[in-house]
Amino acid sequence: MTQNPAGRRRPSVSILIACTLIFILAVATVVGAVTVFQLPDPITETSKDVNILYEAVLAVSFVIFFLVTAGIIWAIFRYRRVDDTIPEQIHGSSTAEALWTVIPIIILVVLFVPSMIYLLDIKNQPADEDIEVRVEAVGHQWWWEFKYPDDGVTVQATPPNYEDLAPPTLVVPVGKTISIAIRSTDVIHSFGIPHTLYKMHAVPGNINYMHVKIEDVGVYVGQCYQFCGLRHSDMRFILDARSEADYEAWLRETQAAQGVVPESDTASREDD
Repeated sequence: MTQNPAGRRRPSVSILIACTLIFILAVATVVGAVTVFQLPDPITETSKDVNILYEAVLAVSFVIFFLVTAGIIWAIFRYRRVDDTIPEQIHGSSTAEALWTVIPIIILVVLFVPSMIYLLDIKNQPADEDIEVRVEAVGHQWWWEFKYPDDGVTVQATPPNYEDLAPPTLVVPVGKTISIAIRSTDVIHSFGIPHTLYKMHAVPGNINYMHVKIEDVGVYVGQCYQFCGLRHSDMRFILDARSEADYEAWLRETQAAQGVVPESDTASREDD
């Protein structure tokens, strides 16, 4: 039968339990951070920058969460009361108090600066000459209507067939600065596309603007994020981001189907 070397004690059961729980906490923290707490894949310039900032905030938050929770677990099992002995009383440390005051301030300042930069970029509309596509997103109970004022095209001008619901499609080109004017005809709605990491309220009597430059071709789901009545869940739409050539082809087909004469054709007829 083996014995421990002289002077070396086996860890107590409570210490082993504490270490096991801290290990489980570490695994759960890492797995949670890289799975359920991840955002949808960003598809715009701004959303990719926001995602980088989010990952930084997430990392800092999870490290602090782990250290605090692990410390609590360790204290519960390591310093649990076993008799009437009073443990050593520590009344404070100026160094520790300074550190846990200064370090959070530094973290907040480092996170605040890029947050403010991104917020200003999101809130400030681009100059008129920089806007390449203009869209109006109009919220109704309970569907979205999309208008292209520069091209005379309208998508879903009337209520859809709710018995066989086909969400309206907002078609946009990639690589272009798109300005979306968002408003409502009845109650407050919220226009949002998860992959843009960005949403905006549609308020009756007011127009809110958002701008995006989508970089990735694809089809994405959008929806209303503000409860607006019985069919709120039906207020979905599709964002169809296409190459510039495919977008122009869709625009011409839609104009022809709706009897809209493109301005270029009108100008050429006048010249003739």
